[in-house]
Amino acid sequence: MASKAKMFNREAANPRNKPEEILKTLALQQGQKIADIGAGGGYFSLRFAEAVGKQGVVYAIDTDSGKIEFVRRSVAEKRQVTFTWFSLARRA
Repeated sequence: MASKAKMFNREAANPRNKPEEILKTLALQQGQKIADIGAGGGYFSLRFAEAVGKQGVVYAIDTDSGKIEFVRRSVAEKRQVTFTWFSLARRA
């Protein structure tokens, strides 16, 4: 699963997808709350965390519990923001 999540992050970071423009358009401020719906590998979740800082909250939401676990592990060492994870995986 980690390789798939990393692939999602590479794609999100690709300049042709304009990640900097997306972040600029959102104009996130310290202390805000934001949801990353379809968090994938967490590229934007981590970028959002940098923007909202210690007083902010990032909600990472995905239908793939494996990707959410990857995001959770990726942010474990980043204590600058509150993360909340949701997996919307279907249960059989």
